[in-house]
Amino acid sequence: MSPQNNIDSSAFVLHFPDAVRIAGESVQGRVELNVALAQDEGIENLDVYLRGYIVTTIIENNFDGSDTRHEREIELINFSKLLWARGTAFPDPGSHLLDLPFKFQLPVSLPPSFHLSVINHEATIQYIVEVVGSRPGRFRRDNVVHQIFPVLPAASPEQVVARKSLKKGWHGAWTAVSVERKIRQGIWGDHAHARAKVKIPELESFPRATPVPISLYIETRTKPMALTAIPADKYNKPLFPAPPTHSAEVKLFFEREASIRTWRKSAVVADTFPTRSVFGDLNTSVDADVEAAQWIPDPERKDYGVWKRSARFDTTVTLPFAPTFSTETIDSKYFLHFQLSFPGMGNDLELHVPISLHPAHTCPSFALNYADVPPEGTPPLRLIDELPPPAYSIEHLIAQAGL
Repeated sequence: MSPQNNIDSSAFVLHFPDAVRIAGESVQGRVELNVALAQDEGIENLDVYLRGYIVTTIIENNFDGSDTRHEREIELINFSKLLWARGTAFPDPGSHLLDLPFKFQLPVSLPPSFHLSVINHEATIQYIVEVVGSRPGRFRRDNVVHQIFPVLPAASPEQVVARKSLKKGWHGAWTAVSVERKIRQGIWGDHAHARAKVKIPELESFPRATPVPISLYIETRTKPMALTAIPADKYNKPLFPAPPTHSAEVKLFFEREASIRTWRKSAVVADTFPTRSVFGDLNTSVDADVEAAQWIPDPERKDYGVWKRSARFDTTVTLPFAPTFSTETIDSKYFLHFQLSFPGMGNDLELHVPISLHPAHTCPSFALNYADVPPEGTPPLRLIDELPPPAYSIEHLIAQAGL
């Protein structure tokens, strides 16, 4: 069941510092209760709840201009604990405050926190701690305070090994994905060719928030032409198409594709995010490793051929996003989307590299009291009656927390 709206209470304060939690671990916090104020506000009981749920929404536009909202909610966890009841516990003499600790065990099978919002489509996996001060009586609303917190699945031993291997420098096998297309600068004449190939470590999935080495190789070949002394035209400009020489000339996006399902409707939607890499960034642009131009003669036409030129970028990319997952109503897929534009209309070269992400950290093997750990700079969240915008999604929260 989705949480209620925040109704602030001066009688109690929730202490539950922002931190990324791992499925399977214990989460704990405390509530500071002012008993005198609780009596003034008519609070009879104080309960704490730990809730988690999946909500998928698809809005259907009808022919008459109306909308039909299709929504499905799946409850993941719903734990509760009575912290205080009127007349059962009192503060020490001279004080009005009671310190009420709580502790819950997260199930090991929880999916990661997640938020996607595309036009008429929304999917959310959210976890909340909620404290409710019950105020019986007609026309009286309960006092409620709550806090959203991010959850990640625990990494397996094999996934931990993969992360260590990448951090030490990859020495294993590589896999490659490539694309090639014909392009031309105008609307007439022969076509030139452009080809891109990406090499990444040969792993089934990659640890999130961990630098992954990638090698991008770009090769261009001019249209068939008469032999020239150098690969330049009469204006001493590079012949079309010239490969990029700076990483800022190549754009790289993290593309997320999600299948979402309600009771009666299903859809596949996608959105994109910038990546932590040198590609497309003017401030951190690096030079390419450029090979010398090579003349390739035409075996059937004397003094005719093409100029072949190539460039290679070796770098890393860090992806601080939720691990790939699948649930009853949401499936996620990820891609690295490389984009390179050459002069002329419609001369974009695009390459989609499927990539699966897995957790990077195991469940803590020791009892960490989060109630005593100060926040690590995680930004404040909106009230729970508003779904968190992309800026405060799991990706942003976890990146800020440094996991």
